[in-house]
Amino acid sequence: MGFSFSNIPLANALRETWKQGYRLPDLMADLGAGFTICIIAIPMTMAVAIACGVQPEHGLYGAIIAGPLIAILGGSRLSVSGPVAELAVLLYPVVYQYGFGGLMLATWMAGLLLLFMGIAKLGRVIEFIPYPVTTGFIAGTGVVICALQIKDFFGLDIVAQPKYFLDRMLGLAEAFPSLKLGDTTVGLVTLLTMIIWPRFKIPVPGHLIAMITGSCMGIALPFFFPELSIETIGSRYGGIPQALPELLSFTQSLDLEDIRSLFASAFAIAMLCSIKALLCAVVLDGMAGTKHNPNAELIAHGIGNLVLPFFGGLASTSALSRSVANLRVGARSPLASIIHGVSILLVVLVLAPIFSYLPMAALAALLLIAAWNIFDLQHCLQIVRVGRRSDVAVLLICFGLTVLLDMSIAVGVGMVLAALLFMKQMANLTGGRWLLEATYSDMDEPLPENVMVYEISGPLFFGATEKAMSTLREHSSGLKAVILQMGAVPTMDISGVIALKSALESLHQKNIFVVLANVQEQPLEVLKRAGVEPVDEKLAFCDSLHSSIAMARSHA
Repeated sequence: MGFSFSNIPLANALRETWKQGYRLPDLMADLGAGFTICIIAIPMTMAVAIACGVQPEHGLYGAIIAGPLIAILGGSRLSVSGPVAELAVLLYPVVYQYGFGGLMLATWMAGLLLLFMGIAKLGRVIEFIPYPVTTGFIAGTGVVICALQIKDFFGLDIVAQPKYFLDRMLGLAEAFPSLKLGDTTVGLVTLLTMIIWPRFKIPVPGHLIAMITGSCMGIALPFFFPELSIETIGSRYGGIPQALPELLSFTQSLDLEDIRSLFASAFAIAMLCSIKALLCAVVLDGMAGTKHNPNAELIAHGIGNLVLPFFGGLASTSALSRSVANLRVGARSPLASIIHGVSILLVVLVLAPIFSYLPMAALAALLLIAAWNIFDLQHCLQIVRVGRRSDVAVLLICFGLTVLLDMSIAVGVGMVLAALLFMKQMANLTGGRWLLEATYSDMDEPLPENVMVYEISGPLFFGATEKAMSTLREHSSGLKAVILQMGAVPTMDISGVIALKSALESLHQKNIFVVLANVQEQPLEVLKRAGVEPVDEKLAFCDSLHSSIAMARSHA
């Protein structure tokens, strides 16, 4: 069948919602949820942008554009998309090396990769990434995000933080004597508010209360203690533009070599966006009893991240905390996420000057809480306690690479490790053995001494074939006929075919007649395409062990 655009799953969640019926109570519930999530998203998206090293409004633009666009086109009813803290770990090194134009180009390239993944229906493939790999590099992002917030939390005098973790920590240690009491106080108050507020069980977002408390502290402290200065969004960035996002051109300052070198970062951004989006959709399905379309979700995220750079928006994916909050406050459909994006736009157009009073330390405290939630110490310890040594090793390697080097490296190495571990586990299932029993239950007399049965079990693919074939070649001397029992071989690739043909040639050189018994459908089809067919006095195929033994006895 040829490719057809009609096969592309677009707006799957919206269409499913419409089919099930959408009424006025659903609309009111979505309106309330959208406004609530808007309150949570505004400070978080600005904090993520600052952590990436760009102006805070670019985080807002990400939520304004990605939230509605991905919700309209996507396959998960309740997911809320926008800039997330985990992406800051990938985006900060890009900004550090290539500037804002490089960041926008990497985002566009990541969107293109996500779009291709969705069209190629790779949504389910992402689910096969082992848990230690995802846990390792996501936990690493929590540590890196935490390190990025130390400067603003304590008000340290550092012009620009180094790209790599160890250099960054050394720079922070050297700058620690410049700690500012005012910023530190605001940061601690905001942090403690977010920790304590949930215990009161009041249905008001803790982020909102914490940011209001921190902002009030930022205004009150200099009033009562003039010697204290509190750095705010206004004092550092001059405030947030009270206007719509403008159309940008982001490729003028970049050459072809930059584009090549940005591919690794774009690939890592695409992988993290896909993992976060599909993980979020699975969690929401479990909580709400819905069912998402993974390919529609990837396509929507691809289109969203293709559009974002033209308006200066940060790379975006599904935000788990915002999505779960969206469900808990009563959202019924993707319309809640659309309303959340539109609400952020209205707030920017009306109340942008107020954002100038938000203290940088308060935003840093917001990301410190996010970093702790991302780190997920409980799950890491669970893998260390009950996981195999290989799982623990993968977790630590991915974690270490994310923290010490770069998350794009960790994603690449993690994918390779995942593939190698899978191949090793499959290879462990594959093997061969001589069946040494002198008689068989369905035979009236024993086999001749110069006839043996060799059983191959498990999938025959690269990495697993040599173990199964080496014993066959090495211990076949003195035989006249060999029965290869292949009933336990479910699948075979070209490497398995080549290894089997090599073993057959070795046996034929010793004038040994070979019978392939009980070959399953897929291996049989592959062998036929490879030209492995019956040859008089050399090779035969049989459907049962009984007939195979009879044929081998006659040739012996």
